[in-house]
Amino acid sequence: MSAEPALRESDGELPEGPEPPPRFARAIGILRWALVLFSAALAVTTWASFGADRLSPRAAVAEAPKYQCPMHPEIVSAEPGECPICHMDLERISEERTVSDAATFHVHAAAPGKALVVLDDGGPLAYWCPMDHEVRSATQGRCPLCKMKLEPIPPEAVAPSPAAGAESALPPPGTAALKLSLDRIQSIGVRTSLVEERELTGALRVTATVEAPDQGASEVHVRTAGFVEALHVSETGVMVAAGQPLASVYSPELLQAQQELLAARAWAGAGPDASTPSAARVKLELLGMTRADIERVLQKGEAMRAVVVVAPRAGFVAKKGVVLGSYVTPSAALFEIQDLSRVYVLGEVLSHDLQRVPVGAAARFVPTGHRADAVAGKIDLLYPLVNADARTRRVRMQIPNKGGRVYVPGEYGTLEISAPPRRALTAPRDAIVDTGGATYVFVTEPEGRFTPRAVVVAGSEGDRVILASGVVAGERVVSGATFLIDSESRLRAALTGPPRAAAAAGDAGPARGDTR
Repeated sequence: MSAEPALRESDGELPEGPEPPPRFARAIGILRWALVLFSAALAVTTWASFGADRLSPRAAVAEAPKYQCPMHPEIVSAEPGECPICHMDLERISEERTVSDAATFHVHAAAPGKALVVLDDGGPLAYWCPMDHEVRSATQGRCPLCKMKLEPIPPEAVAPSPAAGAESALPPPGTAALKLSLDRIQSIGVRTSLVEERELTGALRVTATVEAPDQGASEVHVRTAGFVEALHVSETGVMVAAGQPLASVYSPELLQAQQELLAARAWAGAGPDASTPSAARVKLELLGMTRADIERVLQKGEAMRAVVVVAPRAGFVAKKGVVLGSYVTPSAALFEIQDLSRVYVLGEVLSHDLQRVPVGAAARFVPTGHRADAVAGKIDLLYPLVNADARTRRVRMQIPNKGGRVYVPGEYGTLEISAPPRRALTAPRDAIVDTGGATYVFVTEPEGRFTPRAVVVAGSEGDRVILASGVVAGERVVSGATFLIDSESRLRAALTGPPRAAAAAGDAGPARGDTR
């Protein structure tokens, strides 16, 4: 058994075993692991440098917009195009300006949850934008919205007084301050006017109408049913005197009452000198028969077939509700008579002007078309109801009307109401922007800045309005192209609205579900 392996070795044959490794295999393995380690180190270095660059302001250069509107610096884009406001072509931003603006844009966009747009976190915030106070910085620079130089924050603005109210300096809802270049201001035709303190004459002129007085109207009725046998006044518009006959009415009940009166007198004693029973006489008076007709019946000794209906007062016949042969009842009006010896003059006064119109104020009515018939009087009533459509209240003045034909109901004119003179701030009527929810003006400031400011309108005089608060004497407000300035301001507010809305949300505290 042991001799056979020895024999084979002696014959020159080698025993079987593992093959040796290929040439350079060890060197290739070392090189492979070196490449793996180098790739891992390169990846770690790349990610570390990327994170450091993202945290530095220089990283914003790659993400900064490359194009900007030359008129509206807040309009930026990464691609060429046109401005949505003025439709000018966007211009490429220079290299130096790109670095500055891109860093500003990056910081502004990276802080939507803060109450302030902080441009530099390196120290206390000592500077702010004079137009957009939300933009603050620790160092001097430029505002990312309007490109204005940042100014030092006043000491009183660091900790505002609670009594003053934080919202008092806020612009009206939906508006924002803006800045326009000189050529832009000239191209849209902006005009400005001074807010002046003037002495108001106190005269208030309002439109007025002449109306028939309520106490001058009378209706003519019968007190028992009957038939109209004669009409003494057969048309409207004619003047009648008090006691003038209007119609003759046959009434069976009234005829029977007359016969009862004659029978009662006959029972009391014969002859015209007999005493008249009081009960029968009172009955005829209650049925509408006049005392003169009753005396006539007693003198003649026979009843009247048709009783005359007379006018209760002087005036003109405004309405006629019967014709010859009509059957009338106590509920139906035969005639309506209107006394125009005195008439009403009713003026429509705006609600905020009522404080200038006390009861007893002197007034003067000037009819349209014949100023020679102007008449003076006094305001005797302020109606308690407001016209919901015109937001006005009526004031009344009574004036005499000779013959009832000088001042005709329905006639228009002007009511001039006197009031004591006073001094007040006034501005042109065209400077007021009234949206229904807010009333404001645009105050002009240096370097083409326009700031919306809420005002309180306390009346008007001529082409100027009276301002109770919101502005001071000497300030200039936009009085021409106000609509264009307002549109630009609202567009500016819409463009800058989302960041401010987010800032307000940040002040309110964490949202629901936020675990920070």
